[in-house]
Amino acid sequence: MSGNQCKRGAVDRNKWQGKTHLWWRGKLEETKLIVLLDVGNTQIKFCQVLDNSLSEPMSLDESQVIEQIQRLSPDKVLVCAVSNEAFCQRLEESCLESGCAYKRLLTPDCLTQIKVGYQQPEQLGIDRWMAVVGAAQVAPRENVLVVDAGTATTIDLLSKENKHLGGWIVPGVDMMINALYQNTDKVKGDFSRPADLGFAGNTSDNVNRGCWAMTVALIEYAVRQAAINNVPVSKILLTGGNGKVLQANLQDDTLLCPELVFIGMRQFIDL
Repeated sequence: MSGNQCKRGAVDRNKWQGKTHLWWRGKLEETKLIVLLDVGNTQIKFCQVLDNSLSEPMSLDESQVIEQIQRLSPDKVLVCAVSNEAFCQRLEESCLESGCAYKRLLTPDCLTQIKVGYQQPEQLGIDRWMAVVGAAQVAPRENVLVVDAGTATTIDLLSKENKHLGGWIVPGVDMMINALYQNTDKVKGDFSRPADLGFAGNTSDNVNRGCWAMTVALIEYAVRQAAINNVPVSKILLTGGNGKVLQANLQDDTLLCPELVFIGMRQFIDL
């Protein structure tokens, strides 16, 4: 296995009289602060962009996001949301009260030089599309398999010619395990992130290792399917909460990139 992790660009930042500034050529200059939000099915991820560099993503609840917006007074809040319409509405109202711009990204508005593989782009989740756009930045001119392993596990294939060739959506590992426990009488256990996926000697480990192994096998099969389609994968980009465990169990060249969606979103700051 060859596993690495994405590296964010670092930036020096200073706070002066409540505004964000950067040192540039010996002078203190004001720069724009942008907040990026990835609103998923089970959590909200928060990231800041300053001078085109990303901060480390954080997972926050709804009230914490509103508090951060009010505290930071950013110039703009950019939202990628596949869930929680009520929160998005409250967030937009909070931005109006705070005097910062609010923009919610939609897939049809974010079509770039990458050719989308959906006949109806509006049906492609904006989080998946942002991950694909981010992949084109992280691994340019490569055939890349993009795996977002969260509540659902999504797989997308991006060619070195910047063509999105479609993908798959399956239940995430947690969802598979919970479904098995909830729909059987005798199969019971706890959720875990196992260090290895070898055969186990108890029911709980049987379920956990089996569901993780299914997801690893799915990714490995996707690599084989890409080769059948004459798009041999040179790198697997992993993001989402389950990415780290999957990386530890994959034999192909992998790159763990927790901020992949935000890298994609950064391309649309000026929308």
